[in-house]
Amino acid sequence: MTLTLTILIITILFFSIPAAGSDELKREILEELISLDTADRPELFDEYGELYLAKTKTQAVIQGMEGREVTSITKEWVRIFLGIIDDFEKVAGLSKSSVPSDHVEAIEIAERITTSITMLTRYETAKGNGIPLLAELALERFYRGEGEFFENLARNEGETRVKIEYEQISAISYKKGGVYTISDASRMEFESRRDEWVYNRDMERASEYLNASKLHLARARNPSSGFFGAAFMEVIKARDSFEEATRIYENHKDRELHNVRGIEAEIKTVYRRLMLETLKVVAIYLLLLSFFSFILWRDFKRWGEELDDTRLGEELIG
Repeated sequence: MTLTLTILIITILFFSIPAAGSDELKREILEELISLDTADRPELFDEYGELYLAKTKTQAVIQGMEGREVTSITKEWVRIFLGIIDDFEKVAGLSKSSVPSDHVEAIEIAERITTSITMLTRYETAKGNGIPLLAELALERFYRGEGEFFENLARNEGETRVKIEYEQISAISYKKGGVYTISDASRMEFESRRDEWVYNRDMERASEYLNASKLHLARARNPSSGFFGAAFMEVIKARDSFEEATRIYENHKDRELHNVRGIEAEIKTVYRRLMLETLKVVAIYLLLLSFFSFILWRDFKRWGEELDDTRLGEELIG
């Protein structure tokens, strides 16, 4: 019984796996290639004609081979090619999106395609028939499109930090787009470096203004001088320095602007407190001034009345 089962299992395995160099393996590979025509791929092949040529070339190569020539090695490189087609389909779908993160994901998949193309070049039959080259040309077309997409994003992006990121992605994509976009890659790389230099310079200036603002704010809270109004002058300087920093952050639409709002609230709090204290001092000063003015006015009035009485007395005597 055990011997019978063993023979049965071996027989099933033998007939279920196509032998190397068989007509059955050839038919299996051709069916997979032909199925690409009936699958939802026409749009992909219309967009990337190089892939259709590569698919047609692969099919022609397999059809022209004798059954004994179609081996497991043949199946390996055809499977790699079919994987490239599958990945290209994902890339094509993502690259039609207007969402930047979808395009970033597409570029990540494109890196996988690059690896697959490199693997495909190791097979002489595939390489000799130019199949990896056609796939590489399609990939370069994709990268050129991504370079243009991220360049347009960079042109319309207000946040400098994100703009630089888009410029860098555009430069890398153009560089991978082949000889047609080498100059575009150099241009975008120059723009990203220039914008990054300006951004870093301005962020340093903004940081200096913020530090100055914090220093003036600390002095406003604990003024070293007993001079009346010294603290108020310090908080004014703190406010001015903060406004300069804010102006820089706003020019770059930088996210750091949200993180420094707490300093603005502190400045306003100290400013209101000092303003109230100043108003109290001014009010007391005005009260004192009014009091002394009233005393002087009363004395002048009394002096005037006495002077009038004196004149009246002189007139009566005379």
